[in-house]
Amino acid sequence: MNAARWFQRREDYQPPQTHADSPFGRFTVSCLRCGSVKLRIIGELESDAGELKVFLFCPKCREREQLPMSWALG
Repeated sequence: MNAARWFQRREDYQPPQTHADSPFGRFTVSCLRCGSVKLRIIGELESDAGELKVFLFCPKCREREQLPMSWALG
């Protein structure tokens, strides 16, 4: 047996778990600014340009990040 493996904790063998408060159960998603896992997805439609913009929004620190979209509404 590898000596480094002997000192590992039981938690190290478990598959990664997401935070219970996170709405993204199958992904590890958190705000890089404040570390909050309670993020929201916001969608905005610009009817003039026919573009849909999707943002991840952190209500704790009010940080907002636009997600890249490779398609437009037709």
